[in-house]
Amino acid sequence: MLPLSLLRNSQDRPILVELKNGETYNGHLDNCDSWMNLNLSKVYCTSRDGERFWNIPHVYIRGITIKYLLLQEEVMGLVKEGVEAQK
Repeated sequence: MLPLSLLRNSQDRPILVELKNGETYNGHLDNCDSWMNLNLSKVYCTSRDGERFWNIPHVYIRGITIKYLLLQEEVMGLVKEGVEAQK
């Protein structure tokens, strides 16, 4: 199971993204590409120190800056079902 297939199945679902610089972004995943660049909407950004917050309508995040992704658990089940159906 590849991370990219997990991301593609997470479209239109909530996602948490932590960047290498410590900032976190909570929002809905609109789109991703093969380099794991993400487009998020309805985003809440938290600063590295956790003291500042921003509400941002749309954000583009470059894949190379991503440290950590948190997806909904149901996405894992969807991907497993898809892999088994292809066998």
